[in-house]
Amino acid sequence: MSEPIGRDLMDAVLAVTDELMSCVREDFEPNEGVYRINDCGGYVSEEDWETVWANHPDWWQDAWLLADNGQFTSEDVSRMSVHEIERAVASPDFYPEYAFYTETDEAGEL
Repeated sequence: MSEPIGRDLMDAVLAVTDELMSCVREDFEPNEGVYRINDCGGYVSEEDWETVWANHPDWWQDAWLLADNGQFTSEDVSRMSVHEIERAVASPDFYPEYAFYTETDEAGEL
């Protein structure tokens, strides 16, 4: 797919936020993989993250991570092709500001 994904598809990608928000919790296992999903400190388990994204095309996760996460706006991402989105997420220059993967400590704390 070399065409830009467009605003309508970007809006569909961003709508996955509601699904992720339904998985936000505060208690996690020690050393558990978690994803921070917003600037308010909402976290979901790695398992819930994978379950949500399993219902969507693989590249949607990349588009979601790029959009409004410190370097690209959702408008920027809507003008990218799937290949450009995948390349941008894989770039060592991509540093997500709000949404990212991390792990809890030995007590399950963030």
